[in-house]
Amino acid sequence: MVSICALLAACGGSPQERDFTPAGAVAGQPSSGAGAVKPPGAETVAAGPGLKVETEWPDGLNASHTAIVKAFTDYYAGRWRAVGSLGKDKSYLGGVEDAAARDAYKWVRGFVAGKWSARGVAKLYALRVASVDGHGAQIDACVDESGVRVTDRSGTPVPAQPAWTKPPRSTYFQVAAVRQGDDGTWRIMLFRHASYPDERAKECVR
Repeated sequence: MVSICALLAACGGSPQERDFTPAGAVAGQPSSGAGAVKPPGAETVAAGPGLKVETEWPDGLNASHTAIVKAFTDYYAGRWRAVGSLGKDKSYLGGVEDAAARDAYKWVRGFVAGKWSARGVAKLYALRVASVDGHGAQIDACVDESGVRVTDRSGTPVPAQPAWTKPPRSTYFQVAAVRQGDDGTWRIMLFRHASYPDERAKECVR
C-alpha cells in the first residue's frame, strides 16, 4: 500500500512521466452526519474556445470527500483553461504546491513555449478518495485525453499530434496526493501516473 505520508514526502516527477504504479488503498470513511452534497452525473465546463472538460461525478460523496475530489477536478479544468487562454489564465496555480506546482507550471509552459493550444474534450471519471490520513488524502481518477487535439494558436490541429493524444497512451490512471492547509483548502502536492500497459491504466479503458 502507498501511504499518504509516503506520497507527500516523495520527490515527484513531471506529470508526463507516467511510470508510477500505485497500489490499492482503503477508502476513507465518510465523516459522521455528512450527507452527499454533489449529485452524480456528468458535468461539463468550458476551458477555452472549442475546449471542454467533462467530469463524471460518482455516487455517495459526502461534504468532506467532495472538497477533496474538487481539489483535483478544479485543478484539471484550470490547467486546460491555462492552455486555452495561451497561458494567460494562471488560476490553476492556486490549487497546487511543492512538486505539483512545479510540474503543473512546466506542463502549461510547454504549450506556451511551443505556441500551442488545444481543442476537444478531456474526460475525468472513476474518481474516488482512496484514503484519508489527517490533513492528507489520496485521490484516484481515470483520465481520457483521446478527444483532445493539440492546435496552433489559431485553433488548427498540428500535423504531428503527440503520443498522449492517441490510444493507448491517451487513457491513464492518475493519483493526486493532496493536503489541507491552515485555511481549510485542499491543494495538490504530488502527481503520479500509471499508463498503459499498467493494469490500473487498463482498467480505465472503456
